[in-house]
Amino acid sequence: MLRIAAPSVTPELAWIVSVLIGEFIGVEYRLDTGEEGLFEIALGPASIVMPDCFFGAAQALWLHPDSLPGTSRTMLDLGALGDEAGVVPNKIPVIYGEAAQGITQDGQSIRVPIDIFGSAFVMLSRYEEAIVPERDAHGRFPGRASIAWRYGFRDRPIIDEYVAILAACIGRLWPGIAVRRPQPRTVVSCDVDHPYHSGARSLSRAFRRSAGELLRKGSLSDALRPMRNYIASRAGDWTHDPYYHTVDWMMDVNERAGNTVAFNFIPEVTDPVYDGICTITDSAVRAMLRRIAGRGHEVGIHPGYRACSEDTNIAFLRRRLECVLDQEGVPRRVSGGRQHYLRWSTRIPPRWDAAGLVYDSTLGYAESGGFRCGTCREYPMYDLHARRPLRTRQRPLVCMEAAMFDATRVGPSDAAFDAMRSLKQAARRVGGDFTLLWHNSSLDTPREREMYCHLIE
Repeated sequence: MLRIAAPSVTPELAWIVSVLIGEFIGVEYRLDTGEEGLFEIALGPASIVMPDCFFGAAQALWLHPDSLPGTSRTMLDLGALGDEAGVVPNKIPVIYGEAAQGITQDGQSIRVPIDIFGSAFVMLSRYEEAIVPERDAHGRFPGRASIAWRYGFRDRPIIDEYVAILAACIGRLWPGIAVRRPQPRTVVSCDVDHPYHSGARSLSRAFRRSAGELLRKGSLSDALRPMRNYIASRAGDWTHDPYYHTVDWMMDVNERAGNTVAFNFIPEVTDPVYDGICTITDSAVRAMLRRIAGRGHEVGIHPGYRACSEDTNIAFLRRRLECVLDQEGVPRRVSGGRQHYLRWSTRIPPRWDAAGLVYDSTLGYAESGGFRCGTCREYPMYDLHARRPLRTRQRPLVCMEAAMFDATRVGPSDAAFDAMRSLKQAARRVGGDFTLLWHNSSLDTPREREMYCHLIE
């Protein structure tokens, strides 16, 4: 059993060590107090030593801007250890640490100049988001205000790379210790913001869409489709709706790829502008829920636009969705989901935890793809304000089609597809999860469907 010695054993340190050493690396350990300013991982005469840069300062500066890393980026050349760890490229940004010293080995002692525990805590707990005041028009923490953006590693799962470095050091010193070798997965979800097109229930919307199609394409047959869909849907025929049966197509292609999809539904309309007008009590939506559950896929929760406020009862929203499922003869419980519009704050995890939800998959960038938490592995969350670990786990979102199309400014292009594929490759290199969100309302064209099929493989 490894002995991990730290200057002070706080709840925050105990949590991050349990995640990195207990879950990610998968070895047994005990946590003790040790020398000031250093972390030491030891077994027998051999040891790994790392600096304590974050926790030592954060005791007096908890949630204070001065506890965040500086504005200048330092790169560490990993040398041969980078090849052992499988970290590509071989130079890695240092969030907290003493990179100028480099990684050194003296006999049975390895000194790693990165504060891996402190850096991982800041990234996984989203510590910076509780401090940095910047927000976008939707009240979201903007990626461009993040450490990852500033240091240039938003497209690298940097904490997973740090863990790979630590695992390589363990392998050097104690080759008899079996470390966990994670297997890459593709984790697919769909936020069903619009189960059917808004024009299916509104004559005025259908007419406006018809007029728009006529102006955009100049085709009378295209212009008549929204009106045809409106008339057919009034009679319960959804074959002409561009969004409704896309859910069935998504299940078809994912089943062929061996994937189970999480389809997340808004349990209560909180804002008609951003949530749409469709409710889960609609007969067409109920039928969709039955088909999803009947084919073995997951029904998840997608709290509406205004459901990020502190007075929102997430447990009530979960019960509301489960009540509809019960009425449709679906015995499954709702275990997780994602906040609508990715509207998230560090106050939300304890509310999901109190609602008994197993996982949340909100933490991705709204303006691009990337690794907002620095990892593509699922992990238990931490309440920064009550300073306690939570049962609810985070399933970090790596890639959302809408963000990737916006980031490349040219929609579903080759550039967007290449960027998505690059993120998938980065996740696979560290044995992590490529967590993909694609809305059923964004599969109108053959090119979009082709991209989707390639990414879910």
